Amino acid sequence: MSPRLLALPCLFVLLPACNGGSSEGDTTPADASTGVVSEASTGADASTGAASPVSTGADDTTAVDDTSTGSEPDEAPEVQRDPTYEVEVTTHTYGQGLSHDGWGGEVTDTIDLILDVYEPTDAPPGRPAVVVIHGGGFTGGTRTNPNSEGFARYFAERGFVSINIDYRVAPDFGTVPQDWADFVTGAVPEASQTQAFALYPAARDAKAAVRWLNAQADTYQVDTDYVTSIGGSAGSYLAIMLGVTDPADFRDELGLAEDESLETTNLDADAAVHTIIDHWGGISHMEILELLDGMSRFDETDAPVNIVHGTTDPTVLFEEAEKLRDAYIETGVPHAFHPLEGQGHGVWGAIIDGMTLEELAFAFVLEQQALQVAE
Repeated sequence: MSPRLLALPCLFVLLPACNGGSSEGDTTPADASTGVVSEASTGADASTGAASPVSTGADDTTAVDDTSTGSEPDEAPEVQRDPTYEVEVTTHTYGQGLSHDGWGGEVTDTIDLILDVYEPTDAPPGRPAVVVIHGGGFTGGTRTNPNSEGFARYFAERGFVSINIDYRVAPDFGTVPQDWADFVTGAVPEASQTQAFALYPAARDAKAAVRWLNAQADTYQVDTDYVTSIGGSAGSYLAIMLGVTDPADFRDELGLAEDESLETTNLDADAAVHTIIDHWGGISHMEILELLDGMSRFDETDAPVNIVHGTTDPTVLFEEAEKLRDAYIETGVPHAFHPLEGQGHGVWGAIIDGMTLEELAFAFVLEQQALQVAE
């Protein structure tokens, strides 16, 4: 292993052993209605609060078309600004995943992967969609987290189809490719290895959930050119991963001979998302992939991202947000950067530019996807 790898003792900053924080990303809501600033990607002084929350770079106005499959702006779905639709919630299996008796051990079980669909009854066809992903440090958590359920319902009431997903976490001991396992055991501090292993099956499952959504697009009348990933903490690691990584990532590293459950995951469907909503997440998935094959996943095809992160977060360090912002500055893809000054982790009560986090996310999706708003 290179010296650079060995010099990354806190790559997986979700682990309390790294920084003294909690690994649970969704159970510490706090009121951040004061001391919150917004910073545009132009590098304006965030302390004034005057910068626009969306990047004003020259390429921003074209990035929406770049991340879709070619729909014209006047064909964009129509949504409601206020809660309008009744929401029907149903539970589905979106695929399966293997469980082992330890990392790399014998297969002991096949786990059903579960999601809830929040469908807006009577909304017109051609609906946009959101994929909501819970936190929990890759060691726990479920889709029944009230913050995940709240985001799923918020968007569904306005005409989006929301899917709120579970995925395998560390105690499930999901299947991990050999090169990923070798990296973890050779370059990651022992205290962080459990999380580092768990990153892979969680990402594999999140992509499978998006493929399921695409495979069910006709059933739920979804326009698959307008899909957003939304997360918190570990869920935001996965939301970012969905919008940045390549189609083959977390899909093709394993074959059916190594993981027969892949056959249940709609391998021929698309897993692209077109906007990312990041709440105190990080970029470890992309960092590991680059360390394994030398190729950065950040490029001009990435989905625009809205970044919200506490500047004193002890669980996922603020530098993770800065690294994500800097990668987007380099590629020129639109982003919004909202440091929560003096705030820690899981600040679900934040008010930014007079908006709740749900309202801020909705505004960013409207802007970046050029959605039509019903009058």
